[in-house]
Amino acid sequence: MKKIAILVIAATNQPVYEFYIRNYWTDLIKYLSADRSHIDVFLLFEKKFGIKDFPRLRDNIIHDADTHLAELCNPRFHTPGIPGVLAKTMLAFEQLQDEYDVFFRTNLSSMLKLSKFDDYVQGREFIRYSGSFIWKDRLRDDMVLHNRIGPNKSVTSLSELESYKGNTFISGSGYFLSRQEVASLVKRKKEIRYDIVDDVSIGLMFEEHEQLKGFTTTIRPESANTEKLKLFSSSAACHFRLQHFPIGVAQQFWDSIKDSACWK
Repeated sequence: MKKIAILVIAATNQPVYEFYIRNYWTDLIKYLSADRSHIDVFLLFEKKFGIKDFPRLRDNIIHDADTHLAELCNPRFHTPGIPGVLAKTMLAFEQLQDEYDVFFRTNLSSMLKLSKFDDYVQGREFIRYSGSFIWKDRLRDDMVLHNRIGPNKSVTSLSELESYKGNTFISGSGYFLSRQEVASLVKRKKEIRYDIVDDVSIGLMFEEHEQLKGFTTTIRPESANTEKLKLFSSSAACHFRLQHFPIGVAQQFWDSIKDSACWK
């Protein structure tokens, strides 16, 4: 049986993020501990976020408390996610690389149908860099399109990326890596570009990839709660993105499913 690590980009700077941690992710961690001990969840926090308010989750938190972000990339290119999201992801990879067979990197506003998710992973002969939302052979084009290349940018010219084989990236909302791929990233960590968006940077590092059609479904906040529930319960997807839910919408949705078996 494959051991699975679910790595969740975590923060508390918005009420809805804290709600997800205290409700869905806390309940998921409890359930896994009792019923699926081969799967572990780790909430990845940056130095700027305190974790003292989550004492019951201490074994499931990886806190990047000592990263010197200025050493990873020029401070003038720092944003709320750069380089911190990639830095704490890499810290988790370094700590866990020898303990798990499969890694799934996602975010707080995701939900899983656990049995489907577990069956999917266990049923595949090999898991590699993969996910549903994929920019195939468009990584460099996407950087140009979004004005991330130029004289005043961290990447001044596409020629700076010539040594990287990857030209496809997968959304950071949910991607898989194998144990071997994680070990490869850790080994090459000095080559990683911390000065660009984390999922784009990961894409630069891998030439091989796979699109998982139907693995992820997006649920949007504007639909009625009954429609959200219908989509969640009827979809064959394993992974769900609760896209930009305000806290009230997130509370209503979780309250509607937390006592049912549909997410387990």
